[in-house]
Amino acid sequence: MGVNYFRRDGRDSKFVLLEHLGVERLLGYEPYRDFSAEDFAMILDEALKVGKEVLGPALQDGDRIGCAYEGGKVVTPDALKECWRVLNENGWPSATYNPEFGGQGLPEVVGGLVGEIFNGANMAMMTYAGLMVGNGHLIEDFGTDQDRAMFLEKMYTGVWGGTMCLTEPDAGSDVGALRTKAIPDPEADDPRIYKIEGVKRFITCGEHDLTENIIHLVLARIEGGPAGTKGVSLFIVPKIWVNPDGSMGEPNDVFCAGIEHKMGIHGSSTCTLNFGEQGKCRGILLGEPHSGMAKMFQMMNHARIGCGIQAAGATASAYDTARIYAKERVQGAPLSDRHGAAVPIIQHEDVRRMLMNLKAGSEAMRAFIAYLLFNSDVAKHDPDEAERQKAQARVDILTPLVKAYPPDLGYMLIRDAIQVLGGAGYCSDFPVEQYGRDIKILSIWEGTNYIQALDLVGRKLGAQGGKVFQEWVMELMAFAQANEADQDFQADCKLLGQAVGMVADFAQRFAGYFKQGRISLVPMFATRFLECFAETVLAKLMLEQGLIAGGKLGTVDPASADGLFYQGKVASAKFFCRNILTNVFGRYASLKTEDLSAMEIPEEAF
Repeated sequence: MGVNYFRRDGRDSKFVLLEHLGVERLLGYEPYRDFSAEDFAMILDEALKVGKEVLGPALQDGDRIGCAYEGGKVVTPDALKECWRVLNENGWPSATYNPEFGGQGLPEVVGGLVGEIFNGANMAMMTYAGLMVGNGHLIEDFGTDQDRAMFLEKMYTGVWGGTMCLTEPDAGSDVGALRTKAIPDPEADDPRIYKIEGVKRFITCGEHDLTENIIHLVLARIEGGPAGTKGVSLFIVPKIWVNPDGSMGEPNDVFCAGIEHKMGIHGSSTCTLNFGEQGKCRGILLGEPHSGMAKMFQMMNHARIGCGIQAAGATASAYDTARIYAKERVQGAPLSDRHGAAVPIIQHEDVRRMLMNLKAGSEAMRAFIAYLLFNSDVAKHDPDEAERQKAQARVDILTPLVKAYPPDLGYMLIRDAIQVLGGAGYCSDFPVEQYGRDIKILSIWEGTNYIQALDLVGRKLGAQGGKVFQEWVMELMAFAQANEADQDFQADCKLLGQAVGMVADFAQRFAGYFKQGRISLVPMFATRFLECFAETVLAKLMLEQGLIAGGKLGTVDPASADGLFYQGKVASAKFFCRNILTNVFGRYASLKTEDLSAMEIPEEAF
């Protein structure tokens, strides 16, 4: 077992849930009336205990031992098997899922904050859990009663695992180019059963020894179906066939041809799967034919939010490691007293800058994922239809942001954590270099970040005739103006108002480029627009938190734990606005140049 560096204290998670978002609103909804705010706080405490005592100690074994491929089978490190046992015995992976099938029925926002803790402790381990329950949720939504009876309880309780199988050797982001085919099985009693033939690549958790069975959700084209994504259907394909009574039958002709050797998440198997090499692989059609992409996108949207959760967790853990090291490492006298004694490096200005980058950035990510998931709970359960629609519109427009922005920001912030540790950070004795290797996949998974930017500018900005985006802009602007008189945050609210104006103009320019046929300018600046939009949303959340914390400072002893925490929240809000939000200004200046030199250069000149 490796060294355990997981050091989260959970105070900020409770602040987000209990002091910032106002979880009491959710307690009024029928599914959550048996819970209390104290219950949620206790759940977060228990999650921290699992992170510190179970997941954290297995982090280095997962990375250093990794997964081993042995003749079609994948062997995971023993430490991960113990993690799996503890997680599922206590119902953690299915915490927010339907109690009827073994879930715990918690609000999504609570589950997201638990997930951020767990991913901060061991991101690779949590890939197995996330895919298992995400897969099951899709079967719950679109399967028949028999499908639910056959699969859900065993998936929600960790007996069977799950995957989503989209990517193929020649079909990555262009899913419609897939070649996996589905052929009606003439020997089957159920017309929904098809023979499946094809190869899927880069399948996360595609083969492992944590569960007795793995339920694959496979995209395939029914023979004779339309070309492109319109002809894609979705199939339940068990590794070992499942009989109608839920018992396991014979192996289902699903073979793992190998695993990838990756930059990070070594404890998570990434597999090539061959379906139907012997002509004996069967799958059960999930829902209607040719509707597979729409269904899979539901699971992918959950996974995209999961990317933000994973990024927040890894970044927060990198911050914890860096801040502890900076307090203990003594090196160099301060510039203000060059001949003085050496001091802990946390007293040096540039180290402070990097630590504040990490602190403010990780807190902003946590606030963002919690805000989005809070709205998801409202969208599902609020009795007022208008409130449900408004909340769902927010979830929709923010999903590409939460998928793309935290992974990119987190990768850059973990660079700072490595730098704080210096040479020690570059070595594997400390986990910060592993956090950097692990987090990088998140900008690639579930649709690359560029695809998220195109989705934002191509679809989400125009949703409801642009109404959703316009309402966001007006709300952000109104918030900035309403708080400009605040003595502590006047300058920060002014910066937010200016940045929001730039984001609004950004969007108007995009609309003009479309009308003028200057299409290349849109994808050229789409990623930068996504970053700008995200930073204004996060700045508002951080300022909300700063205002709350500032208001409570007068009620506590400044030297107490709460006093120091609230001072830190005020500082984080200011730092985010003055050092991260201000990136909007530079990107906006770049947009106004309308620079296309990257497209004008001859390809041969690269």
